[in-house]
Amino acid sequence: MIQITDPNDQRIAEFISIRDHVLNSKDLIIAEAEKLFLQLRASHKPIHKILATPAFIERHQLSGENIFAADKKVLESVAGFKIEFEVLVLAEKPKDAPLDQLDNRIIALNGLTSPENVGSIVRSSAAFGIKSMLMDEKTCSPYLRRCIRVSMGNIFAMKTNHALNFRGDLKRLKELGYTILSTANIPGSIDVADYKFPEKCILIIGSEGHGIDQDILNLSDTILKIKIDPQVAHLNAANAAAIFLSKMSTL
Repeated sequence: MIQITDPNDQRIAEFISIRDHVLNSKDLIIAEAEKLFLQLRASHKPIHKILATPAFIERHQLSGENIFAADKKVLESVAGFKIEFEVLVLAEKPKDAPLDQLDNRIIALNGLTSPENVGSIVRSSAAFGIKSMLMDEKTCSPYLRRCIRVSMGNIFAMKTNHALNFRGDLKRLKELGYTILSTANIPGSIDVADYKFPEKCILIIGSEGHGIDQDILNLSDTILKIKIDPQVAHLNAANAAAIFLSKMSTL
């Protein structure tokens, strides 16, 4: 364990004012708070450095050259804002799972740019036993710091794949026996309450502002909807996803 008294100490430089795009370019992530640390440790993902209060380090019996101890004032200076957590963890970003290694039921995101929505969908997916996720080129990474926080660390229990060719991947999944299910409140769509999900399927959630891209809808085998008051028009993407996921649940 190494004691840190200066928030600008270069031994903890990775934690200081590092933005997500810099971390991403180095295949690194930062998680904060005890629950996220526990989720990350349970996932057995490689951890590079831990910066925490002495009480946290003692509570979890941490030791080694990659463990850095600092009081809460130093942690707040590093974070740049008032904090409630006691730990910052620098870890290796999980590698993508190949398409053919994803589970029988997959949640896919088309054009979701809100970290709050993506993090919430991850949390709902984990809650309902859907542990594989595919993101298209326009969707923000679920490994952004904000996404990790909102997901409550559940992203570490997921298999993820960041698509370089989302349309091509959907066609490949069809070849692998998956039914492609899009979600949209449009004429001809089927009420999810009346639908029986097949054993192998991928459920696509579109952005709140624009919905699912038309060519993706055209690729779909079935389009599902949630029956709601027409005055509401549509639900928040994360809220809608939770309803669809509850129906899709493998639990």
